[in-house]
Order: sequence, then C-alpha cells, then structure tokens
Amino acid sequence: MTKPGITGAILAGGQSRRMGSGKALIPWKNKPLIQWVYDSLSEVCSDILIIANKGDYSFLRAWVFPDNFPGNGPAAGIEAALSHSLTESTLIVSCDTPNLNPGLFHFLFSRHGSYDISICGHDGIDEPLIGLFNRSVHSLFRSAILEGNPRPPGIIRKTNWQVIEISPVLDFYSPDLFLNLNSPEDLAWHGHN
Repeated sequence: MTKPGITGAILAGGQSRRMGSGKALIPWKNKPLIQWVYDSLSEVCSDILIIANKGDYSFLRAWVFPDNFPGNGPAAGIEAALSHSLTESTLIVSCDTPNLNPGLFHFLFSRHGSYDISICGHDGIDEPLIGLFNRSVHSLFRSAILEGNPRPPGIIRKTNWQVIEISPVLDFYSPDLFLNLNSPEDLAWHGHN
C-alpha cells in the first residue's frame, strides 16, 4: 500500500570521507547500497527523490537533484529534498541505512500526527536522518545553512518535533534495522560481496 501524500527522499550526496568514494553506488549483498533503501521506500511512497551531487542513478525510477547549498552536509540534503518535494510531508532517509523497511515507514506515518518533524529513536539514539519532515520546516533549514549553522539536530530542535521510539516489541523490528554503513570496514563486516 502506497501513501500518495508522501514523497520519499534519499540523501546520497555526502562526501563519504570514511568510505573513500560515493557510498550510495557501492555494491552490498549484490545490489548498490542505495537500491536497498529505494526498494523499501518505493513500497510506501508515490514519488522518490534522490539528493546527490554526483553519480548515475538512472537505473532507479526517481528524480535526482543536487544540493542547493553544496558543502553543508546532511542539512543541505534535507533542504534540497524539501525544496523539490511536492507533498506536505517528505520521508527522508540516508542512503547508507539498507535495512530500513516499509513496516517502519508505515509506523512513522501512523505516529506523525500534527508534528513538523518526526524522527526515529532507538536504544537511546536519535536518528535525525530517518524521519518525516513537513514542508513548513524548509525555511528553517535554509536559514540555518545561510547563517552557517547546518547541523540537523540543532535545526530540528527549533521545530515542533518528536522522537518516535522504535523498540523490539514492534513486529517490523530487527536488531540490525538501523545498521549504518559508513566505512569499507562496515561493508566488509556486514556482508559486502
């Protein structure tokens, strides 16, 4: 079941200093890393955006846009996603979290309510790059970047936001749901082919 009112956005424009190259297209378990995220998002979102400053994503059915303010990290990716999204809410995820699943996304939709931003939390960790962001916060991200403060957690805290706790009692939960692959060592340890 898709959510026609939700756009999915994958942040793939990072500098990948730890990976050594653009990580979105690196193969992991026989598919490019970004394909795992795309496949889950495509089950719940009507449109998918990829925010990337380089790389060929023509093998995916998605709109590809660069950062409007390159060099400002994930905040620039969020700002670009919100500037191009045509829906009230945008489900934003990072390209290096391949185990996220549609069950998690449906859970976020069901708990978003009247908040501006709903991000995932688990085991005492907040995930500012996995969440629902309303169009209304676009100007805050843009202003923070222009003011030289492009840190997502700080920007998020200026909004009407919540952390949605993801725990083992939920049926879509798995211990490696929030696996984050940032380095060649991560890829090797977690099944790089």
